[in-house]
Amino acid sequence: MPIAADIRDEAARLTVAAAAANLGLRLMGGLAIWTVSPSVRVPPFAREYGDLDFAVRGRDGRAVTPFLVAEDYVPERMFNSIHGAQRLNFGHPSGQWTIDVVIDALRMSHVIELRGRLDPGPPTIDLADLLLTKLQVWEINAKDLADITCLLADRPLSETGAGDGEAIAVERILALTGSDWGLCHTLERNLGKVADFARERRPDGALFDPVVQVEALLAAIAVGRKSAGWRARALIGERVRWYETPEEVRH
Repeated sequence: MPIAADIRDEAARLTVAAAAANLGLRLMGGLAIWTVSPSVRVPPFAREYGDLDFAVRGRDGRAVTPFLVAEDYVPERMFNSIHGAQRLNFGHPSGQWTIDVVIDALRMSHVIELRGRLDPGPPTIDLADLLLTKLQVWEINAKDLADITCLLADRPLSETGAGDGEAIAVERILALTGSDWGLCHTLERNLGKVADFARERRPDGALFDPVVQVEALLAAIAVGRKSAGWRARALIGERVRWYETPEEVRH
């Protein structure tokens, strides 16, 4: 099938094609939020999207380029030759948008390990992972805050178990925040920003109150089990920087 004219339709087309090819390539980023959260599709949260973000399991990393080339995308050959073990870039043939693919992990302000969590089938990464990839951004912006607010307004928290694909698994979040003080510190700070944002701009008619959801997450993180490494790093605190900047990640 040809590339869709609308990037939202193209996101859906590519996820279906990847699943049909048994490729562990799953949508993340803003368009993943758009896929799973109705609130982000209507004012005041509806917006335009300029790129597609995917995560792929390592065993399928080599298959991504032939798959996307067959779908008429143009690989960024220099970038991919340098960074291809961790990340791949592709362009729309007429330059309308780009595709960014991370392999087994998202490496930005913090590392969100996705190894073993990218089996073929679902269109997006797991909801807890999707929330984590948004909350880990140190230089969080209004678009991120809006996306997180909508996700928390439309999807329930699952207090026990790994989640069922429809809920946000708190257990997954606690597993990472309990072992990594830096990630935990960033998430707590950003959840506070989400609560402030959501008090001013919350989705109409949503199933859940995002402020209540934030408060529940913060309470769970506060009482969650912490590793010895977490406690040792907490003693150092902000005296040593605990996050990466986009420039550092890019290099």
